[in-house]
Amino acid sequence: MATGDAGDLHFVQILENRCNGCVLCMKACPMKAIRVRDGKARIEGVCIDCGECYRVCPRGAVSVFTAGRDVSRLGYGITVIASPVMYAQFGEATTPNEILAAVERIFGCVYDQAYACEMFNLATEFYLRENRVKKDALRPLISPFCPVVNRIIAYRFPSLLKHLLPINTPREIAAKDIRERALREGFPPGEPLRVYQITSCSANMKCIREPLFLKKSNLDGALGISEIYEMVKGQLHNSDEEPLLFRSGGVGIGWGICGGEIAGLGEGNYIAVSGVQETIRYLEKIEMGLVRNIEYCEFRSCLEGCVAGPLTITDRYEAKRILQRQVSLFGQGKRLNARRVKKAYDEGWFFTEKRGEQPSGAARPMSISGAIERQEGIERIFRALPEKECGACGSPDCRTFAEDVADGRSDLERCVFLKKRKEGQGE
Repeated sequence: MATGDAGDLHFVQILENRCNGCVLCMKACPMKAIRVRDGKARIEGVCIDCGECYRVCPRGAVSVFTAGRDVSRLGYGITVIASPVMYAQFGEATTPNEILAAVERIFGCVYDQAYACEMFNLATEFYLRENRVKKDALRPLISPFCPVVNRIIAYRFPSLLKHLLPINTPREIAAKDIRERALREGFPPGEPLRVYQITSCSANMKCIREPLFLKKSNLDGALGISEIYEMVKGQLHNSDEEPLLFRSGGVGIGWGICGGEIAGLGEGNYIAVSGVQETIRYLEKIEMGLVRNIEYCEFRSCLEGCVAGPLTITDRYEAKRILQRQVSLFGQGKRLNARRVKKAYDEGWFFTEKRGEQPSGAARPMSISGAIERQEGIERIFRALPEKECGACGSPDCRTFAEDVADGRSDLERCVFLKKRKEGQGE
């Protein structure tokens, strides 16, 4: 585990013994949190655990981990929530129920997250209907599902925090449901009930440890699909009789693909966007008030959706094909008791405990005079730079380098072009 300058706990590590300072990770980081110092990449800013650096590193110098790294220490007797992405990892001939049964044999108890996704869909429909008749309704509302997108909004677009749908994510809905059912079925209230999520996402550990919308997460941790893949594969088809564990329809399965969330909503003006840079561009449009015709936005930081998460095994396009096939097999409907979900919605069961707010590591506003002075300094330094955007200075681009110099984190001598020009002038 590593920590950036802001004291920001995260679960992405750079392994210096493998790093040659090639700047690819630094260029890929949407938060501009990476710098190259003394020939090695380092996380110096706020890391949101998106895994973009992990994807682009050709040398395996970036490590992403969850509690699954020490899965043997967890032992038997925990409850795990299986992401729909799991259903695309073992080939199209393996059914969701077979996968869930294999997981249950390893850990003791398993919950189908796709079912919680369908509950979230229905609760969202109820909320959107209410929102349509409000005079002061916010548009568009933004899905709170992707933890990377939530952190990007919190750090870079805090004015959009109020646009995030105030409904708990499917993983939190599932964990809450597990805990409440356990108490109803006689689980001792004082005994620790351990609940983990199997995920494709490198950012889920972060949102469990430091939730934006809850005082405390209902989850104890996350297990990466890639970290438990071989264990699950070894348990497949190991029993002639398997309990019925798969509870959802095609709607819940489809959540693994970009567009799967809004496919489970009723009629309305919705849009689905995937990819970090594409998401950031769209958030900029929302911040400028250019997307008022859209009711609800589904954003996924991974291109094509969660099937492309950094903790998966199967290629994103093959995984997408498998899930699409499963959606067609199980149908486009939801397997829910709508009246029960509506009753829980009316009682406030689905709603978050607090509205999103800027995390503790976010930059705090400075005085107006201080901000003006800083900006003038940045512009003055930036005008002197060649705008080659090469990264040789150890900052991701010239604008960020100017900010680093103005803030005392770097110096102009690091720019090879300015240095060469200075040497040519005999200074």
